[in-house]
Amino acid sequence: MSGWLDEIAREMRPEDLPEGYQAVARVVGVENALKLSEELGGLPFYFPKIGSLIVKKRDQYIRQEFNGANYKELARKYGLTEVWVRRILHRRERGREGPAF
Repeated sequence: MSGWLDEIAREMRPEDLPEGYQAVARVVGVENALKLSEELGGLPFYFPKIGSLIVKKRDQYIRQEFNGANYKELARKYGLTEVWVRRILHRRERGREGPAF
């Protein structure tokens, strides 16, 4: 951001921004919210829930930690049902990937 914009940003509060930016500013700060706007402004942008962002890595951990019999422990650890753990492991065996939600 340019010098004058930085100066203004330092004095702003999240409540000074449009409603759609206030939650972002509360999480990352006003200055960073404005930087995001500068970089991504005008683009249709969607923040997926964290589960969908990390599902592939979670599934990889489940596969690595699977010992042939620990379905229940893995389900408890990752907040899934045993059925989902089995599906994750079955997809890998059949060479398929995909979301578990």
